[in-house]
Amino acid sequence: MGVDNVLPAPTGLTAKGLPKSINHIEFTGDAASFEIWRRHGDTVDWYLHATTNAPSYEDSDVKPGQYYEYKVRAVSGESASEFSGSAVTYGAE
Repeated sequence: MGVDNVLPAPTGLTAKGLPKSINHIEFTGDAASFEIWRRHGDTVDWYLHATTNAPSYEDSDVKPGQYYEYKVRAVSGESASEFSGSAVTYGAE
């Protein structure tokens, strides 16, 4: 997938640990879909964790107390934006 400088990157990414081991991610963006990339720990490689059609996502694959870092990019067909800035949270109980 190629990076498309015309497709704007999502902005305002936030991540928050919620009860029952859910991380809530929100951002601003205008695209057909978004890729949610994640790493758990700052020394682990990034990987594609999920895709969504909405500018928010609830990650339920979370362990309490674990460090999670997220970044997002907009996707349209074979094009993808640059990544957003990253956001960090810890899994809550």
